[in-house]
Amino acid sequence: MSLDDLVREVQRKIGRNILLFQQLEYLLKYMVANARFSGYSSELEGIISTRKEAINKQTMGQLVGQFVENSNPQNKDILNEPDELKEPHLSFDFRIETDEDSYKEKKESLSRLVFERNKLVHHLLPELNPEFFESCKKVERDLDKQADKVRIEIKNVQALAKCLSDGRKKIAEYLCSEEGKKEYLLSFLRQDRLVILLAEIATQLVREDGWVLMNTAGLLVKQHAPDELALLHKGTEHKSLKSLMLKTDMFEFNEEKTKKGGMRVLYRLKDGFELSYA
Repeated sequence: MSLDDLVREVQRKIGRNILLFQQLEYLLKYMVANARFSGYSSELEGIISTRKEAINKQTMGQLVGQFVENSNPQNKDILNEPDELKEPHLSFDFRIETDEDSYKEKKESLSRLVFERNKLVHHLLPELNPEFFESCKKVERDLDKQADKVRIEIKNVQALAKCLSDGRKKIAEYLCSEEGKKEYLLSFLRQDRLVILLAEIATQLVREDGWVLMNTAGLLVKQHAPDELALLHKGTEHKSLKSLMLKTDMFEFNEEKTKKGGMRVLYRLKDGFELSYA
């Protein structure tokens, strides 16, 4: 190969490596932008859009830092969720579980690639002397080694991106299904303050036979949540505490005779809900 041909080959491989780095950077942006979000359903589109815009402006070093921290076994960061819901709230968090050694190894390897990428884009010229064959040949060999390393990371991140994409797709399909819509409604109803209060009463004032008097629960709800109870009675869907409780599928009901010959309603939590509200 002549010197002129070698120079052209080096130039081609410089362009190839830059494109490989851009591909890796694109994948990292996708992972960082889509791996986690949290917000009310009416605000979610704006939250995600704002996050993507901010991430598109970040450097590759910043992207690598956020991506790697997602697999940090010491990272205990959790999504902020409201204590009381004003409307349906969604949270999604895609994490990579790994050990301390693997985390450090990945952090080091990606940090080296960031250094090499910056060197390629900003500082390659002093190393490349197009007048000397050996100088060009060394740069060519280094570019090939670099390309191999970048391709490995691209393949790794592509696999994770596919898992993330498939996971989000399955969640979306489930939420759009009849079963998903029902479960979504149930989860929202079960966070209603009246429902939580009734569940707490069922665990704290339970009789020896496992039941709670509905009348007793009604008096306590009226005492501790009068505003919510008034809104319930004014509503169009749930006219009573019992109708609301039936919708949640959390409670079961019974009746027993009083000493005067009348009937009174009892309720208790179904199996599987005691621990959630204990």
